[in-house]
Amino acid sequence: MENRAVHRQAVEVLARQLELCRAVPDRVGVVLTDGTTDPVLEASAVQALIQVGAHPQTVSIDGQPPTGPGADLAASGRPDIIINLFNGYLDPLDTMIPAYARMLSVVANSTGDLRGIVPHAGLSRRVRRGMDLLKAGQELHVGDRDGTDLRIGLDGTRQWKHDGLAAAPGTEAQWPRGMIGTAPAVGTAKGTVVMSPGDIWLPMGWYARSSVTLTIEGGRLVGIEGPRSETDPIRAHLASVGSPSAYRLDAVEIGLLWIDRPRPPALFEPDFADSFGIADRYGHVVIATGDYPTVGIACCLRSATVAVDEIAAVRSGSLQGDLMPDVYEQAAHRHPL
Repeated sequence: MENRAVHRQAVEVLARQLELCRAVPDRVGVVLTDGTTDPVLEASAVQALIQVGAHPQTVSIDGQPPTGPGADLAASGRPDIIINLFNGYLDPLDTMIPAYARMLSVVANSTGDLRGIVPHAGLSRRVRRGMDLLKAGQELHVGDRDGTDLRIGLDGTRQWKHDGLAAAPGTEAQWPRGMIGTAPAVGTAKGTVVMSPGDIWLPMGWYARSSVTLTIEGGRLVGIEGPRSETDPIRAHLASVGSPSAYRLDAVEIGLLWIDRPRPPALFEPDFADSFGIADRYGHVVIATGDYPTVGIACCLRSATVAVDEIAAVRSGSLQGDLMPDVYEQAAHRHPL
């Protein structure tokens, strides 16, 4: 009974997201899969397409050439929207999206990952406001009560977002995701990042068990201080990347995704550190080194404060100002699908 309820809820959540993407009724919708796709998630995607009035077809990526299933997509009858469920990405992904279609890449691996997701137009509005804040800013500051004090310049930097909306033909969106991010202006990053117990080392999915202080100067990681039980694995991971770029500060990201699951009652709740959507969670701040797509380390701070030109964006892990959900989005979460 529980599995059926999870399946029904996944169908409703997927259908609502398709509506936000303005899926067109009476047009073909393609579900793209591979051999590792969860069959229940696939069935939920097909049912969601039916629910919004689309005509579903399934295309498997297995056995396709490296350029992707272009011929199969064309033969499917000019799909309006493609739901991408395969694990992993073709290179480049954009080449497999017909100019007349949109692709919604579902980053969840199962219907269980969609529990607590409430699609709402408010997320996209908050992402746009956050991007406006970053684009207009000159400096971003990250701090916390444990000693984090990092400043980066924003002038002329690369910035990005995820809001889960595949609205324009020929584009791809990852869902469920919600975040804004920025690279630092070259050489401007300076200060300290303190990982405190309960913060999370990404992409390894480890909890910080003791305090570790990272020193950033001239845009590069120059110092790692703390107990060897914490610092030795971090140094080993950085060395395993095999590139000097692993030590370059690459990104600061702010999570905006509201997931209706409580934060863990215990500081080191099992499986939370590598759980779905951890980096995009509401109020989480990720500071990453590397050279995208290569990642050195990424520090997920769960109680940080972020300001752009002294305008508060996050305070002690809670979103502020224009990044906060409005009353309508809050009501949707109080009365979910």
